[in-house]
Amino acid sequence: MPKFRFALQRVLDRRLDEEEAKRAALGRIEAERRRLEDALRDRQREISSGRDEWRAGLVGAVDPASLRHHAASGMGMMRRAQRTVLELAGLQKGLEKARVELVEAARARRALEILRERRLAAHIADESRRESADLEEIALGFARRNSGVNDIHQEIAT
Repeated sequence: MPKFRFALQRVLDRRLDEEEAKRAALGRIEAERRRLEDALRDRQREISSGRDEWRAGLVGAVDPASLRHHAASGMGMMRRAQRTVLELAGLQKGLEKARVELVEAARARRALEILRERRLAAHIADESRRESADLEEIALGFARRNSGVNDIHQEIAT
């Protein structure tokens, strides 16, 4: 039985490589998104603890320099948090694009895999038909030889 060779195997391999590259790119973007989300949570905790600290400082005598320092610090934390939110929003667009590209790459790969499966099934069916035809031919040859032997035996018997 001849070995099955898929004519488009190189294309399928290339599509597998492309899909893996898209998956890796999506993974990098996801990791960056997680990093930004963690940074945003850290910023929110810093802001919250800064507010608590500021409120605690309002008890008793109020130092204007300390208030200015806490206000400036709070504003700086808010700006960093806003910058992180903007980075996260920008990254979200890239994340959606990477997901769409991965789905398209997987779809293209799967289409070729389906074609390969169909051609393999057709190859197996053709080989089965050939084997059946070969077996049938062998059986007919035996039948012809046996009928010739029976004719000789009948002539000898008479």
